[in-house]
Amino acid sequence: MSPSLRARLRMAVMLGAIVLAGCNPQPKNAPASQAPAATPTPTPSGLPPLHIVQRGTGNQPVRIIQSAGNRRLYELTAASSVSRSAQAMAQATFQQPTVIFYDKSGTQLRAQAPTATLDQRNRQVTMSGGVHATTSTGLTLECDRLVYDRATGMIHGEGNVRMTGMQGGARTVLTGNVFDSDVTLTQMRMR
Repeated sequence: MSPSLRARLRMAVMLGAIVLAGCNPQPKNAPASQAPAATPTPTPSGLPPLHIVQRGTGNQPVRIIQSAGNRRLYELTAASSVSRSAQAMAQATFQQPTVIFYDKSGTQLRAQAPTATLDQRNRQVTMSGGVHATTSTGLTLECDRLVYDRATGMIHGEGNVRMTGMQGGARTVLTGNVFDSDVTLTQMRMR
């Protein structure tokens, strides 16, 4: 999790705790016949999970940048997001996302899909609903679902896989149902 996202989540937790503490005062001598109000299931920390909704604009989309050390791994921009977080677990769903995955060689893979899910626990970005991607070297990729694993830097795709590129001056098209590859799409294994 990037330091800025971590700081925003901490701030949201603190603000949520303050709001929850101040917005629900209980009378000192409530009658015993009153049933307590239903509350969200608490997390191990005792606080209810956070539910955060963000809406971007054309000039200021929702933006997440994931880095490791001094190297950027990916940058996600989207029209909106909904996230739920609890202690040691955060998951966010993005609408109309564009994700740029960066390889250590400098090659980029720019992918777009109707939805993306960022799962901090599993360290994965999952794009679904029809993914269209292009590398900075000109290869194109289409598939139904694409999963980026942050730990390995590899991507996995499923459903109606189609990769197009130029080889020896001729256009080459590869098709399959499933693939595994690096971000550059040069180390691809398709089945």
